[in-house]
Amino acid sequence: MKQSVERIATPHLPLPLSLVTGLTLLPHGMNLAMPVNLYLVALLGWRIASLRLPRLQPGRWLLLSATLSGVFLVYTQYHTLIGRDAGAALLAVMLILKVMEAGKRRDIYVSVFISYFVVITHFLFDQSLLLSLYLLLVMVCQTALLLEINRVKPSPNLYQPLIKTLLITLQSVPIALILFVVFPRITHPLWNLGSGSSAMTGLSDRVTPGAISQLIESAEVAFRAEFKQSPPAAEQRYWRGLVLWDTDGYSWYTDPERPLADTSPKITHLGESLAYDIFLEPHNRPWLYSLDLPLKAPNQARLSGDFQLLMEKPLTRPLRYAGLSTTDYRTPKLSPDMRQRALQLSGNLTQRQRDLVARWRASAMNDSRLVEKALDYFNANPFVYTLTPPIYNDNPIDEFLFEGREGFCEHYATGFTQLMRLAGIPARLVLGYQGGEYNQLGDYFIIRQYDAHAWSEVWLAERGWVRIDPTAAVAPERVRYSIRSDLGEEGSPALFRIDHGGVVGSLFHQFALAFDSANVQWRRWVIGYSREHQFSLMRGLGFDFLSPAQWGLITIGMIATSLLVVGLRITWQGKRREAPIQAVYRRFCRRLSRLGIDRLPHEGPMDFATRASRRRPDLATQIKRITGLYIRLRYGPHSREADRRSFSSQVRLFRPPRRYRKRND
Repeated sequence: MKQSVERIATPHLPLPLSLVTGLTLLPHGMNLAMPVNLYLVALLGWRIASLRLPRLQPGRWLLLSATLSGVFLVYTQYHTLIGRDAGAALLAVMLILKVMEAGKRRDIYVSVFISYFVVITHFLFDQSLLLSLYLLLVMVCQTALLLEINRVKPSPNLYQPLIKTLLITLQSVPIALILFVVFPRITHPLWNLGSGSSAMTGLSDRVTPGAISQLIESAEVAFRAEFKQSPPAAEQRYWRGLVLWDTDGYSWYTDPERPLADTSPKITHLGESLAYDIFLEPHNRPWLYSLDLPLKAPNQARLSGDFQLLMEKPLTRPLRYAGLSTTDYRTPKLSPDMRQRALQLSGNLTQRQRDLVARWRASAMNDSRLVEKALDYFNANPFVYTLTPPIYNDNPIDEFLFEGREGFCEHYATGFTQLMRLAGIPARLVLGYQGGEYNQLGDYFIIRQYDAHAWSEVWLAERGWVRIDPTAAVAPERVRYSIRSDLGEEGSPALFRIDHGGVVGSLFHQFALAFDSANVQWRRWVIGYSREHQFSLMRGLGFDFLSPAQWGLITIGMIATSLLVVGLRITWQGKRREAPIQAVYRRFCRRLSRLGIDRLPHEGPMDFATRASRRRPDLATQIKRITGLYIRLRYGPHSREADRRSFSSQVRLFRPPRRYRKRND
């Protein structure tokens, strides 16, 4: 018994379906748990192998076992079947299992539709321009499969369905743009799948020896900064993150059980104010970054008494906010509580630390002079600024100051801060970033994880809190150039990135900056297009007086106009494609119409020829010959030039008489 078309899978489609499925799941390799990824790769490889060796095709019970094991694997990895990570993993498993059993047209349809949903899940993890372009190409391939499965005969090559799909996609672009720009935006998502557990790198609220130097291996972007006027010099580009007040002699932190008074500090800025925008990547911490020192907090945060920008909840998604800072300032009077906190000492002070500070104090006339002597100590002695410092176990600060003398920025900042407190000068540790790379194509700075830095702040009566960077006394290049990630041997001096490795390296670097600039614009105008942006655009166009109902009618009208243009274009293309074969055949039909034999709208060429032959038996031979040539030229896989000439010639010579006389036998 012959199977229906709906139950037979086109033989050449299972392999493209498997390959497109692999492309659909590929970006999830960085998002899903490794056992889940291995499970997906194993099943996809099994499916491709079974297409070559049909005996490997799994049966019903084996597919059931694979399904149960897939669900169990997802549950064991995420301890749930709902949420962003678990939901994306479960949907990926469902897709690969459906592809495994795809043997009918309906199975291919369902597999493609599931893959559309898998494409959407990628945007729950990443919304970058590169991923969006990649997923657009994947969707073109998926839609090309739908086009191909509806063909009576396979396409002669792979490019034909892809080109048709691209044309369909381009036709939908005007409607997509209208809906994106005009359709009312919502301020909150329709559903909440949680933030997930994706890894986020950045500074921690607890500093131990070597903690910041570990970030030097990461070139991930921490944030981007765009100034609204001339940016400050590299020596002034300190990006303040968090302030650490307490220490146990090994680590520095801020004790949450001893919060500072929640008062907004009043800063006297002696120079001009600097306005800028920050594009901050998620770091899963409740603080923001600002140019040192911030004058006010953005809407999403508050300004604490020690000049930190703090949020109520950790940042789990990219954020853009406006900043206002000054690099020339005087801070208010130090409160007794802050003074006591800034003079706290650990219990592992040594006598040589006390003797060193006593010598400074004996020869220094004031606190400012003592700070200079401390910096001279780092500069005059054989200290080394290195990315691979030795491990100081027992008393890190003491061993670093007097024995190893090899350290990263946190070694210098923590050692300097402790010595200042020992000298009776209030001091605290500040963590953040320093410098940043200027992208001239986008006119903004890129601050990466390897720009992480630690410095100290001391209280001087005549100036208030003053930033002191003891690292600059040892390696002044640190505040002018980015650090290279060439770690080298333990204790080897840090290297700095002055150029980009010749012509090829420079070209590659320029390309990377151009792509980064495009990605920023994508996030600003597409990902960041909010209700506020929409209202601002409408006000700029002078349409803010329209009501929501009027906007709805305008939106419908714009979409209808776009559909009309697309429809007219399709009609015009259809008429243009009629020439020359269809035009010749229509001439043939018009000549039969003069005889009173009109072709009906639903009538195919063969049915029309049969009916016309019954009406005019004397013309049956010519009608069938002309119709046969037309069908072969119009619907056949290949056409010969000789057939085209013969078809045109026979239609041209087809001039039947209007009257037909029956012969009497």
